[in-house]
Formats: sequence, C-alpha cells, structure tokens
Amino acid sequence: MGNHPNKKIGYLILLLLVCGLLGTIIGDWLGDNFNSLTIFKNYIFIGMQKPLILNLKMISVTFAIGFNVNVLSLVGMIFAFILYKKM
Repeated sequence: MGNHPNKKIGYLILLLLVCGLLGTIIGDWLGDNFNSLTIFKNYIFIGMQKPLILNLKMISVTFAIGFNVNVLSLVGMIFAFILYKKM
C-alpha cells in the first residue's frame, strides 16, 4: 500500500489534538490543586469572536472555530510534533 502523505498528515493532526488536549487537562488539574501553579490555568483564545453565518433563505449555516490554549497544551503540541518526527 505504501506511505500516503495524507495519512501521515492525519497522524500528525491526531497527535497534536490528543497531546494538546492532555496538556490542557493536566494544566487545569495542576492549576486547581496547587496554588503556586495557577499560571497553567490561564488561557489565550485564538479564533473567531463572531461566527460566520451564511443565510440562503431555505437553510442557514453557521461556522465558528476557536481554541483556548494554555502553556501545557502548547508543550503537549510540541511534544506531539517531536514524537511525529521520530515516527
């Protein structure tokens, strides 16, 4: 079957999402349980403030995307990229 480039990109996206999510969960837990580590609970919002609305009279489509990124989610995504490069 061979290595298909889109399949490898799919693995990268999956790794980035999973490791970013794990970093977010760990950051929230650390911020909740240790007073000195509350910096890990601070988020930066990246995305659309208002959704894009396409109204075609018969159907209306709404699209919006946003990410809440904290320090450990970035660390998790960097770890995922390094792990992907090792594969």
